[in-house]
Amino acid sequence: MPSRITPLDVKTYADAGLYHVGEQIYDNGLVRHRFQSSYGLQAIVKGKDKYRVEVVVEGEKLFGRCTCPTGIGRCEHQVALLLCWLNEPQTFISQQELRKAIRSQDKNNLVDVLINLIEVFPELSLFFIQPADVDELTAIREEVADIFDFPHSHKIKPQQIIDACQILFARAKLYRNTGQWRNSRVIYFEIIHRTLALVDRAQITAPFRENFIAELADDYEEIALNDPNLDTYADEVQGEVNEILEHESAAAEGVTLDDLRKKLS
Repeated sequence: MPSRITPLDVKTYADAGLYHVGEQIYDNGLVRHRFQSSYGLQAIVKGKDKYRVEVVVEGEKLFGRCTCPTGIGRCEHQVALLLCWLNEPQTFISQQELRKAIRSQDKNNLVDVLINLIEVFPELSLFFIQPADVDELTAIREEVADIFDFPHSHKIKPQQIIDACQILFARAKLYRNTGQWRNSRVIYFEIIHRTLALVDRAQITAPFRENFIAELADDYEEIALNDPNLDTYADEVQGEVNEILEHESAAAEGVTLDDLRKKLS
């Protein structure tokens, strides 16, 4: 639990230079939208850009990742988040508090809030309803294809892809939580397949942050392995695995899917 984080943990989390910069970020009030989940901490930290930062507590160790160029390495934004927790834990919204607050709201008010959000982010509508006469898996594949619909001559910023996929990652999590494992898996497959294709074609302006694609592959593998209906879709999954691993960049990006291949065999 986050409560196990001590001042010594934070002091030794990164080198002195990063710690000092993290202190400045925290002191300047740049850690926003603080959230405490059951396994760690999350926030948006302002720097040259707005970065999504997460620190996970696993056993006695801390693991962090950030959307800044450092990626899963230790960075000043993670230090700032940890200092914020040490000094102002009461400013973090907990998962339990949020759930309780939402449940206390009038249903009609919640509906109005969701509709207002969907007016700003129309893609959220797909959380609740699919267009008539559209197969859900087909709709998922088309939605991912739309994100990656770039001319081959056009160079893409990696962060542009990451930002565009956030809603899809949220949908994949919702599908998994509601037992729709196949839909969740297909979202990850389509994103990994098309992301690797960009890397194969050298169509990105810079490398994706370290281990980003490997982490997506780990999520894909976990979803497939935990699907109680994996045997039903084994041939389909095998085809996806083959497509992913056939990319020239798969091995270089740390994509192996060893556990899933072993299970399928």
